[in-house]
Amino acid sequence: MNTFLYCGAGELIIEHCNAVHRAICDLEWYKLESREARNLIILMIRTHQPFRITAGKIIPLTMATFCSVLKTSSGYISFLLTKHS
Repeated sequence: MNTFLYCGAGELIIEHCNAVHRAICDLEWYKLESREARNLIILMIRTHQPFRITAGKIIPLTMATFCSVLKTSSGYISFLLTKHS
């Protein structure tokens, strides 16, 4: 259950970061003042790589990761049950 919650939260954060990046890229920057446009460049660079929740700074926690963990653990469980029987 905890893994599902962490992966769900990680997926939600990545979606929101991507939405911010798309909104910044679609913004009509040429209509802004020069100082605001400069700040926009910093935001574009920062949002290009979305913020992620990771496990051990290695694996990003997303729903794809959660599905992979479920698939692997069910494979291990079925292997152990067949060896035990």
